[in-house]
Amino acid sequence: MRFGKLAKDQLNIKGLSGYGVVIGCTLFLLTLIPGLSGLSMLSALIYWIVCISAWPRINGRNKRQIGLLICVGLVALVMALSTDVSIPFWHLLEGNLGIVAMLSAVSFLGLLPDTVKQSKPVVGSKGVVSTWASVQLLGAVINMSAVFVVGDKLQRLSKEMSTAQFSVIVRALTSAGWWSPFFASVAVALSIAPKAEFHHLAMIGVPIAVIACAMSLWEFKRNGSIADFVGFPLALSSLLFPVTLAALVLVFHYFILPDVAILSIVTLLSPLSVIVLLLLRNGPRHTQQRLTDHANIRLTGMANELSLFLAAGFLTTTVSLALKGALGEGWSLFEQFGFIEAYSCFLAICGIALLGLHPIVGISLMSSVVPFNEVNNTLLAFVSLCAWAVGTSVSPLSGINLSVSGKYGVDNFKLARANFQYGAIMSLWVALAMFILSWRLQA
Repeated sequence: MRFGKLAKDQLNIKGLSGYGVVIGCTLFLLTLIPGLSGLSMLSALIYWIVCISAWPRINGRNKRQIGLLICVGLVALVMALSTDVSIPFWHLLEGNLGIVAMLSAVSFLGLLPDTVKQSKPVVGSKGVVSTWASVQLLGAVINMSAVFVVGDKLQRLSKEMSTAQFSVIVRALTSAGWWSPFFASVAVALSIAPKAEFHHLAMIGVPIAVIACAMSLWEFKRNGSIADFVGFPLALSSLLFPVTLAALVLVFHYFILPDVAILSIVTLLSPLSVIVLLLLRNGPRHTQQRLTDHANIRLTGMANELSLFLAAGFLTTTVSLALKGALGEGWSLFEQFGFIEAYSCFLAICGIALLGLHPIVGISLMSSVVPFNEVNNTLLAFVSLCAWAVGTSVSPLSGINLSVSGKYGVDNFKLARANFQYGAIMSLWVALAMFILSWRLQA
């Protein structure tokens, strides 16, 4: 009897954490109203409480990374306290708050109805392109869910999924991080470089994502795996809502709310649009049940990713304060930030990812030693996007490789090794893109 009561209490605490995520996100959105900016501290506090209460459920890999980030951040805080720098203690908890709120809001897009219907598979080169486009365009909005939607259907269409099929769904999703405003990579990039121009990033990010597909197609033709490739048929009907929502975000950002950050617009429109769609299709009772299930299941399981971003934000803030106190207000690792410096940061972050740390760790360190007010923000943001897109595809311990490994029973190190050549080739294209972007920004 006591055991049953204990299990029930634990279940209640777990369920409450999902509603805590909702409250934290709602408070963050309320800060967009003039005069309510102080609610951001309360929003951050609630997110921290949710993540601390969920600590027993966080996986071991994330616990080690979070522990490392917090410990380094505390050391940096002690160093900052020994200087004359002013310490805004409440704001120490607000690092990456905008990203955490956006991730919470974007999770609601996973409630979108599955409009992909069963049809005949597409084989060969057309199969690669069709599968890539399906994962990337769907994943650009619903993120990881797109991998499982496409992967499950590929599993049914094939007797056994091939290495090439796994590579396509991993690369297609990670390359969406070059341009999608609904991706955590773009959220991080615009957070560390708030003055970056999103349309400039998209103009260079979309072509690189296309090149990533072309390079994969070339690789599969070269190693002979293209002939037997069984692909996923692209369903245009399933792309209607994602494309509409993306267009709506851009309209709000550039014409309706030009002074509001694009992260906040995504955070506002993502859950609202899904709720409206569900109400129109299924009515209030079914919509309420879907939202309740989402809070109890999906949101309660977000502590792994949310806690990692909160810890990384704490690290960024404290390291920045320590450097400011020790070296002065305007200190930066580089006297200037051009192509050489940007590409060096990209390689360093990818190296950190190969060691098993999430790219957010390297990006956070970069933002600490390269203050956004000292450099061109568009180039700084582009470094973050490239490091995320390439680093997550080649790291055996990245979220995408671990998720695919767990879902489909394939070794995550095998997944990463299959992408090493792709990562090396894309690093060369990244070098060219960074050189062109840095040259254009200086012109």
